[in-house]
Amino acid sequence: MTNGQSNKNNSTISPMLGEHAIVIGGSMAGLLTARVLSDYFERVTIFEADTLPDEPVPRKGVPQGAHAHGLMPGGADVLRKCFPGFHDDLVAAGAEYGDPTLNWRVYGGSRWTPRAESGLGTYVMSRPLLEAVVRKHTVAIANIELRDASPVSGYTHSIRQAHGAGSTHSTREACGAGSTSKDSNTVVTGVILEQSGETVAADFVADVSGRNSKAASWIEAMGFTPPQRSTVGIDVGYVTFEVAEPPNKQRDWSVLVVNQKDIPKDTRAGAIFYKEGGRYLVLATGFHKDYAPTDWPGFLAYMKALPFSSVYDEIKDLQPIGEAREYRFASYLRRHYERLQNVPQRLVVLGDVICSFNPIYGQGITVAAKEAEHLDACLKQCLEGNDLDKVAQPFFKGAAKFIDAAWDGTTVEDFRYPQTRGDRPRGYGLSKWLNHKFFALSGTDEEFSVAFFKVLSLVEPPASLLKPKYLFKALFAKMPEQDREPPSPPLK
Repeated sequence: MTNGQSNKNNSTISPMLGEHAIVIGGSMAGLLTARVLSDYFERVTIFEADTLPDEPVPRKGVPQGAHAHGLMPGGADVLRKCFPGFHDDLVAAGAEYGDPTLNWRVYGGSRWTPRAESGLGTYVMSRPLLEAVVRKHTVAIANIELRDASPVSGYTHSIRQAHGAGSTHSTREACGAGSTSKDSNTVVTGVILEQSGETVAADFVADVSGRNSKAASWIEAMGFTPPQRSTVGIDVGYVTFEVAEPPNKQRDWSVLVVNQKDIPKDTRAGAIFYKEGGRYLVLATGFHKDYAPTDWPGFLAYMKALPFSSVYDEIKDLQPIGEAREYRFASYLRRHYERLQNVPQRLVVLGDVICSFNPIYGQGITVAAKEAEHLDACLKQCLEGNDLDKVAQPFFKGAAKFIDAAWDGTTVEDFRYPQTRGDRPRGYGLSKWLNHKFFALSGTDEEFSVAFFKVLSLVEPPASLLKPKYLFKALFAKMPEQDREPPSPPLK
């Protein structure tokens, strides 16, 4: 990626792949996708269904926006590459930046994570602030236009048919205009705007419209086989209160998390995330409908009953600002585009359109960022042959590697509940055993703890944990006996 500047202003950059690219969806994944496409197309238009606020506040199109969000170091790295001024602007707006393995107090996997220096860096802030800063940097790029309150109702496409050597004939269709025969020469040529019925032509379309995207049904209407689906039913529920940080508070953390100790017996977790403006987002999470109360006394009692009272101890003498906010998430969903043999040309889908994860693990933004980075690599390859028709399948297969890393690492934990719905993956028993051993080793071995965190945060691939020395140590690792939170490391 170039440094956030349009190629139109830099004649030394390679030629463009096309005149116009469209991004459907203007949330985090859509903004990052538009940033990538701006290096390869003369202009990029983002069509966002929601009406976007001028201030960093929760919005209708992101129903979980008022709750805590995680940005893993793998995603933070991509954001800094995309937008050189991103770091300074986000920190100036109140986000806290630091090494997560030092600044996050985390109980998970039945052990406290050692607080050891990793050399990684990421941010803690509200989701609306993060999105607002990324949106500011995206629309500042000269060849990107963002049109909000502009929902899309379908794709337009052409079917290229050969008529003798070297000649083709194109028939233009709308994706909802009736079924066509599946054809590897079907090309997506633009989108249809819902409110006006206007068709907008494009050389390339990226659908980043979220979990409820109709992309699968739209390509099926073209005659293509829709992607297979995997769902995992976990019935997660959030309750979040916002509280003010006490005056002169001395903190050695930006995030404090107490997860379940004994799955499947334990179904509750709690966390505090620092929020800009001297406030905390205090989050109670219940698995399989063990939801927290929405009254403050009941909420405190819920937190006090966690395996460790660390979260409760921080908030027991505080009072909430406003009412509780709730969010329910019955199941997470993956659409296996990487398995498709034929896909429309000049169309990719990203973010929650491919996979929406269990939100408790905070992976969604980071996976979307890695997908956008991978799209950049695929488009670079296209420049050599100037052939956009062959982007989709390499993109989907490469994106699946990041999705697999996040999906496998969380489903193995969620399926420890016997009531979790869905098909357990092949080799689940071995994966569950190995995951337990890795958590045990990471509770006592600082080097491995950092290596394990790098995999969980999508900085390194899972294969990096398969070194003989790690596997040998893990074989004999036992979960540390911790009946209280270990002392914090001395502040530097």
